[in-house]
Amino acid sequence: MVNRLLTLLFLCTSAIANSQEVAHSIYLIGDAGKDTMAGPALQMLESELKRDSTSTVIFLGDNIYPAGLAGKEGAKKKHLSELKLLSQLETTDEHQGYVFWIPGNHDWKAGRWQGDWLVQLEADFVEEYYSKQKTIKNDSGMVFFPKDGFPGPHLTTVSEHGYDLIAIDVQWWLQDQFFHRVPTEIGFTKRKMEDLFLERLDSLLARSTRSGRKTILAAHHPMFSNGHHGASKQPWRFIFNWVPPFPLFGLMGLNRALVQDIPQPRYRRIQKKILAVLNKYRNIIYVSGHDHNLQYLENGGNHYLISGAGSKISSLKGDRYGAKFMDDRNYGFMRLDLMESGVVKCHVYGHLTSGEFHSFDLK
Repeated sequence: MVNRLLTLLFLCTSAIANSQEVAHSIYLIGDAGKDTMAGPALQMLESELKRDSTSTVIFLGDNIYPAGLAGKEGAKKKHLSELKLLSQLETTDEHQGYVFWIPGNHDWKAGRWQGDWLVQLEADFVEEYYSKQKTIKNDSGMVFFPKDGFPGPHLTTVSEHGYDLIAIDVQWWLQDQFFHRVPTEIGFTKRKMEDLFLERLDSLLARSTRSGRKTILAAHHPMFSNGHHGASKQPWRFIFNWVPPFPLFGLMGLNRALVQDIPQPRYRRIQKKILAVLNKYRNIIYVSGHDHNLQYLENGGNHYLISGAGSKISSLKGDRYGAKFMDDRNYGFMRLDLMESGVVKCHVYGHLTSGEFHSFDLK
């Protein structure tokens, strides 16, 4: 009888221990493109990846400051922009897991003319680098998404680790100005492209949630933020958006800075449409950068992470959304652990503590 009880106790203990084991880890780092040599966040990331060599890494945009991969601006600027990209690429040398990259507004030439061309140059540079590196799990041509300056969505199913990654690019809407044309599929207007994007996003989310895999939606631009890009900035925003003749500046593409903030009309418009799709589902993990801090917010049963402190820090502007976690003191990044039990744990890393300094479950 005693032996049976001991055996039962052992089996229960083993089951609990197994449920707490990490099935797979996903590292999230955004806005890491400021420095030509790896700063504290990238150094910590490289150290983690050497310890956890089969994990996934997602670079969340603004991979090259201030205006993407220099093309025709001269050899010196081109060399410096390449060094900023290489400082991130080199953290994944000899990595044996998955690596993904998405573009941010600065990769789109900070909203200037020919931004889509520079995004495609950057994608070619990144994917050529991995074609020579040859150790990552995904094919070198399946690293940078969405492709060709399109908004996406692009689905990558990583079935062996139990997650779907859907990549989107909100800058496609914010880039489009009076003479800043954005690419469209052949025969499609911009409005039809938007309708198609929303239909595809809805379809991919439905498929992913039905599959039982974790759904990670990756973008550079957040849906909610308590940082600089979520602040109202009145009355200047009202003046530039609604008081003549200032709205004409927007048509001419001169409001590149203002259009990057969530309360700006164009950003707000696509935010509402994307949220209308997301709110049909639960437990979607939306990961982004853009604001240079670390945040976790929950809305409508979905999770919103901002990991944009890869090479810059910007202050938080209060708490308008009841954030579960916020930090604006650290260069750093986040790590998602997909547990055997099905729980997702988030770990936050910062340079002030030289490693992990906070963790929480995504419930």
